Amino acid sequence: MKRLRIKDTSASLLAEAWKLYESSFPTEERRDWSQQQAIMQLEAYHFDLLMFNNKLVGILLWWEFATIRYIEHFAIQTSQRNSGFGKTCLENFIAESGVQVLLEVEKPEDSLKQRRIGFYQRLGFHLNAYDYAHPPYLEGGDFVELRLMSYPDKLREDDLQTFQTKGHPIIHRPYFEKNPG
Repeated sequence: MKRLRIKDTSASLLAEAWKLYESSFPTEERRDWSQQQAIMQLEAYHFDLLMFNNKLVGILLWWEFATIRYIEHFAIQTSQRNSGFGKTCLENFIAESGVQVLLEVEKPEDSLKQRRIGFYQRLGFHLNAYDYAHPPYLEGGDFVELRLMSYPDKLREDDLQTFQTKGHPIIHRPYFEKNPG
């Protein structure tokens, strides 16, 4: 399996990847196409296609900062789930860098959400107990209550504050431009 970074919004596999993105995340947890186009060229942002035998098996959308790598969205094609692609991708991703990795998960309110959390825990991620809200992607939207998971260690409160004060204004620039301070 290989990861292929896409910067060109006219790339041939982007339409298929975008369908996977839209089908994998609820509306309030994803960008619209115009927002996506605006961030594709940012050096810190990575829209990676997960490829196996020249076929798209998943997507890994993430941000690279000096002290963290933040996985914003990660999804495997429904037909390819439980085949080891997700595990392999994340193990390789973690091994590439010595910085902390963060990702968001929904609160463990049902068995599906608990299974997702368990998947990340088996890879060494820690579920952090801090209250955390994801800024809205859509204008007029609400903050989304989620939980942060971190690798290799639990997140310290000062790391959370740094992520929110330095990372969120970059990741969620449209929201912060309309809601300064």
